Amino acid sequence: MSEIPERIEREMFEIRGRMAPDVTDLKRHTEPKVLGQRASGTIKSKIKSAISGLGKSIADSARRQVKAVGEARTKKDPSRFTDAVKSDPRPMVLLAVVMAVSLMMIRKVTNGRD
Repeated sequence: MSEIPERIEREMFEIRGRMAPDVTDLKRHTEPKVLGQRASGTIKSKIKSAISGLGKSIADSARRQVKAVGEARTKKDPSRFTDAVKSDPRPMVLLAVVMAVSLMMIRKVTNGRD
C-alpha cells in the first residue's frame, strides 16, 4: 500500500521531466516580444499584399480607361470612356488628386517669384 504513492510520485516526476522541454519551448513562443514580432510581420505582409493587389487593380482599370479613350477618339463617341469611368472611377480620382497636389506645389514654389 505504501508502494502506490511512491510509484505515483515517481511517475509524476518522470512526466514533469518529459514535459520540461515543452514548457520552456512554450514559454519562448509566448513571450510578448516574440508575439509582437510575429504579429507585426503578419500585419506587414497582409498590408503589402493588399496594397500590391490594389495597385494592380487600379493599373488594370487605368489601362482599360486608356484603351476606352483611344476607342472614343477613333469612333468619335465618348460613351465608351464615360462607361469605363463610371464602372471604376478610382484612376480618374487618383489622377485628379495628383494634379491638384502638383498644382498646389507649383503655386507654393512660384508664389514668391513675381
